[in-house]
Amino acid sequence: MKQKFFRRRRTLRLLSLLSLLLSCVLIAGSVPVSAASRYGSRGDEVRQIQNRLNQLGYNCGTADGIFGTRTRDAVRRFQADNGLTVDGIVGTKTMAALGLSGGIFLRNGSSGTTVRTVQEKLKNWGYYTGSVDGQFGSQTEAAVKQFQSANGLTVDGVVGPRTFAALGMSSYVNSSNSSSNYDRDVSLLARIISAEARGEPYRGQVAVGAVIMNRVKHPSFPNTLSGVIYQEGAFTAIVDGQFNEPVADSAYRAAREALAGVDPTNGCIYYYNPATATSSWIFSLPVNMVIGNHVFSRGK
Repeated sequence: MKQKFFRRRRTLRLLSLLSLLLSCVLIAGSVPVSAASRYGSRGDEVRQIQNRLNQLGYNCGTADGIFGTRTRDAVRRFQADNGLTVDGIVGTKTMAALGLSGGIFLRNGSSGTTVRTVQEKLKNWGYYTGSVDGQFGSQTEAAVKQFQSANGLTVDGVVGPRTFAALGMSSYVNSSNSSSNYDRDVSLLARIISAEARGEPYRGQVAVGAVIMNRVKHPSFPNTLSGVIYQEGAFTAIVDGQFNEPVADSAYRAAREALAGVDPTNGCIYYYNPATATSSWIFSLPVNMVIGNHVFSRGK
């Protein structure tokens, strides 16, 4: 009887241990990798992922900011093709493989859990009195501007890397506080500057970099560095091979200045060389300044 009793007790202990381990696995599996990482997530972070998947040919439909079945399937296909764990979850490794480590910019019209966190912080500090609803509207924009002014930041109403850091939300920015990701951004921006502005004066190289950074913050363009640079039809250097040419040393310096916020164009989002441009539309834009061979414009 004693042997049976002890065997039963050991069996119960083993079952209890197995149950505990199973609970831990289930709990761990339920923790989200990020606000924009898996089926059911919504917001600008998801839209960013969808835009990039579509650019790379992994069609996930309209970039509507909703992580549904089609987006999950596209993520899985991308993961399978790139030697990643095929789980349909966009974690750190998948984000890096997608080239989306340039950080998130929130602005009027953005939505999602990150916007809600920004609103909560601004409300706690007395800058925001509206609803914490995850919708970045004019009231949130005004609160962001007030916060930026009080903290010595550029007052543009856009929550970028520096504003995220001032809000104590550095973890929401993939590049700003990581030297490896910063180096990657410098390298990417320098490559497009070198390709697009080879032979231009140094100020003109910084200006090209500034236009790219201005596009990242502008609602008409993708909200990541890689998204802007690889946007279809945006830069001829991407398709004519110049992007893969050796990068000039001056382009690295220009990239660092542009990433730091230096902007000789005062907010321009377009540039072109009148001697080589073929688009009639680009010539219709107002000319704000000329640096070297490039004409710069803030658009209509």
